[in-house]
Amino acid sequence: MGYTIDIDTGGTFTDCYVGGEGGVVLAKADTTPHDLSQGVLACIERAAGRLGLTRRALLQRCDVVRLSTTVGTNTFINRSGAQVGLLVGETLGGKLDRLASALPLERSRIAPVPESVDEANAGRVRLATRTLLERGARILVIALEGGHDLPQRETRVRRVIAEDYPRHYLGAVPVLASHLVTPIHEGVKRIHTAVLDAYLHPVMSRFLYRVEDQLRADGLAHPLQVANASGATSRVAKTTALRTWGSGPAGGVSGAAEMARRLGLDRVVAVDIGGTSSDICAISDGCWEYEVSPSIEGVAVALPSLRLRSAGTGCGSIVRVRGGEIEVGPDSAGALPGPAAFGLGGEHATVTDAACCLGVFDPARFLGGRRALDLGAARRAVQEQVARPLGVPVEEAAARVVKHAAAVIARRIGEQLADRGIDPAACVLFATGGGGGMLGYEVAARAGLASVCAFPVSPVFSAFGLSQLDVSHSYEAMPAADAIEGSLRALRDAALADMRGEGCDAATVALRIEAEFRSAEGGRVEALGPDLGRAARELARRYAELQLVRLAAVAPGRRAAPPGAREGRAAPLAARRIHWGEGSAESPVYDWLGLPAGAVIPGPAVLETDETTLLVPPGATGTVGRLGELKMDTGAGRRAMASAEVPRHLPIEAAR
Repeated sequence: MGYTIDIDTGGTFTDCYVGGEGGVVLAKADTTPHDLSQGVLACIERAAGRLGLTRRALLQRCDVVRLSTTVGTNTFINRSGAQVGLLVGETLGGKLDRLASALPLERSRIAPVPESVDEANAGRVRLATRTLLERGARILVIALEGGHDLPQRETRVRRVIAEDYPRHYLGAVPVLASHLVTPIHEGVKRIHTAVLDAYLHPVMSRFLYRVEDQLRADGLAHPLQVANASGATSRVAKTTALRTWGSGPAGGVSGAAEMARRLGLDRVVAVDIGGTSSDICAISDGCWEYEVSPSIEGVAVALPSLRLRSAGTGCGSIVRVRGGEIEVGPDSAGALPGPAAFGLGGEHATVTDAACCLGVFDPARFLGGRRALDLGAARRAVQEQVARPLGVPVEEAAARVVKHAAAVIARRIGEQLADRGIDPAACVLFATGGGGGMLGYEVAARAGLASVCAFPVSPVFSAFGLSQLDVSHSYEAMPAADAIEGSLRALRDAALADMRGEGCDAATVALRIEAEFRSAEGGRVEALGPDLGRAARELARRYAELQLVRLAAVAPGRRAAPPGAREGRAAPLAARRIHWGEGSAESPVYDWLGLPAGAVIPGPAVLETDETTLLVPPGATGTVGRLGELKMDTGAGRRAMASAEVPRHLPIEAAR
């Protein structure tokens, strides 16, 4: 068995989790915004070095490389996607006033076309196409009124365009028929989904193929796998751009579900605290939930995805004081220039800078010594931008920043649990991501959760979660009432052909049939089982409610095991003076990876690896488990932090 390499490209760091004959190796590298592929290669290089291999040798011995990315999210936030033109059917065009205002589509780049094209009116399609291209459109979306003949009608429009702009011409324009992205009849949501996919497609395609080409040049013999929003992977060539949306958080959800199963926990809330935002999900009985129609930055789309929520606060979030109140985020210092403490030219105070002022990090050993922190720059930023406006000492200002950031995340957790009717006191918090160890206990206590767990793999948790994903291909249709079983068979054949292309053994492939039905809440997903005939009969019986049918072929991915606790001694390596909010104290520092299962760590204390720092605050006690995890009970959130002040201004919307 060869190695598995799983990579998550975040806004600040690119994370890597490698499993194989040499054990498990974690690695982090700076995300490189100018060319994200460079951060990916650097991360693999670092992991290879820890295995005593070159990057080429590691890739040559690798069975699978899986990747998740925030490229889609960043493209939308930065408005850096393609210039999209919309050819809209005349009937559907009457509903354009319902398009989301956040949709990246200029109204000048919308042109009407006939709902049904023939030789007599094909000229209108040609005129509309020329108009959009003259107005700067570089990729076209065709969206006609829904119906069972939608694929045929949109295909005819596409053929007319291809006659004038064949592929071999330099002036050829990419054309996307909306039914190929989602076949739902609801026209506005189909436009949303197709336009976002077209908007992301060129950027995502360039990035993913650049990474794959470079990995293959270095010796990788297998196609690059990319994660998708529904919690599976597939090769790049068979993945649409929009499906990669939220692929990084999906890895975190998968990792949380796997750890919950291994630890036998029924109720888990996982929070992945990154540099820009914190992604939150609830896990019940080792399983996650889906949502039918998520909102992407205010745009409702037809994209089955894992259910999670985000708080626009992370460790790189910029801190300000307005009207005497601290605000954290939603904007971030990012990877470059990053927090002031990174010494790369950043001037804004961030949550990381506040932690530096509290003494949380050893400035000479941050990230295992790969980066020396500039404590002077961190103190100046916090002093000028937080402490002075508040009229308090630097340490007090820094402590308020950290508590405020934790309160933002805790409030978002509380909202999600309240929506689902879950008692926080029955839940365990999994504090993951680069900032999970720093903020985890405070978040759990403020949210009223029973306890908090952090893992040695927490700093690369989304990358670890990728290593637990299955391989899957799915197809969707809205079949005619008299052709349901035939449509299901066509979907099955297409999905199985894709799985053969992935190299999956047919004996390992399972079929899953799902249907989306109308409901008072707008839509719900129901599993119908693998039997095509039985599923067809159920769909026929409830056809009036049917919105969509989806068939997925699923095969187990090549999984990597999590590391376990090692043999060692529960003795501190050093001590560091840390300001804990109420005062400072000399706090023992432990090598987290050297702690044996069963070790008890009383607070105040610090656990460190080369990739992360975990705080055990005064009054708390941590116990090391068999997976190396450290668990701290909160006393049901110290009675939900009854005496704590909750900030009044909480930027809780997603920024990632």
